Amino acid sequence: MAREFTLYWTSLEMYEACPQKYLWSRGWGTLDVGGGPGRPKPLPVRDSGHHRMMGTAIGKVVEDFYNLELWRDPKGLSDRLAERAEKEILLELARGYVDYRVAPSKAEMVKICRDGVVGFLRTVKHDRLLGPYSRAEVNLMGRVDASTPVGGRADIIVTREDTGTSILDGKNSQSKGKYTDPDQLRWYAMCFRLVHGRLPDRLGFVYFRYPADPDAGVSGVDWIPFTEGDADGLAARAVAGLTGMKAERFDPTPSPKTCKFCDFETVCDARQTQKANRASRRSKGGDDDFPTGFVDLGFDSGGTGGGGNGGDGAAGSSGTANTGGGGGGGGAQASGTGDGGSGGSGIVIISWS
Repeated sequence: MAREFTLYWTSLEMYEACPQKYLWSRGWGTLDVGGGPGRPKPLPVRDSGHHRMMGTAIGKVVEDFYNLELWRDPKGLSDRLAERAEKEILLELARGYVDYRVAPSKAEMVKICRDGVVGFLRTVKHDRLLGPYSRAEVNLMGRVDASTPVGGRADIIVTREDTGTSILDGKNSQSKGKYTDPDQLRWYAMCFRLVHGRLPDRLGFVYFRYPADPDAGVSGVDWIPFTEGDADGLAARAVAGLTGMKAERFDPTPSPKTCKFCDFETVCDARQTQKANRASRRSKGGDDDFPTGFVDLGFDSGGTGGGGNGGDGAAGSSGTANTGGGGGGGGAQASGTGDGGSGGSGIVIISWS
């Protein structure tokens, strides 16, 4: 029988994207995928851990800032946090594996971490991320129903009289918003509701590389919309996901988006077959992921190329994200995001080489 365990967001997200990836990455019950019963599949190639290490180092300093109440001694606080960040990243680098062919230099990673915590302090001041209750790495454990235990570990929870309860998640992403999923924060909101009987008041991502800019009036937090319906939808997804795991439904569901960052892409038969089929269609002039040659997009209006940026997609209810539409008519847009064109009217003809 499959083990009973608490379902976290990272597990549900991975399982929904590709059940086989989840099985190979985490293991399950008594299933043996090459590493022993219940163990993950051995990695075909050792992956550089530099991104994770920098995030861990910054996260540890943020945790200490709140849980050790380092903010109570503001004199020289920026320098002290930067020194802690340098110490933490050097410890991470000493005990982990880094492939310097793809990673920044050690000096660059130290600078990223030092700058990250100093920038975070600016965000704390600008966005008032301190209150009577201010804690980091907060466990939120509950049950959706008798057979669906769920949990979340919130990076930061702050409660203030003026803004209520805010749940925040820190990100060290190079590109703001590119690899973040608002449903992660909505999951924490669902778990918070199970524990406290109500939703939090605010959810937000804090990007360490994009701190607040008080002079420009720019917040260091990307606030995420959410509703009771989002929490209900995620609860239903939790039940469905855990039901599938318990039934040992771990079929592969390969896709370019999911497989791009999968450690097992090179040894996944389903993905390799998918790639081979697409290569065969290309060689025969069949369908492909992208159009080739001259394409009549048939817009009712819009001039050629260039112009306004496409809008970001809104997050759908029950946690399903919709990628956005383009700007005013004329440009081309790939995979739902990109630059839209502007001005003029007529038909646009675009050639891909």
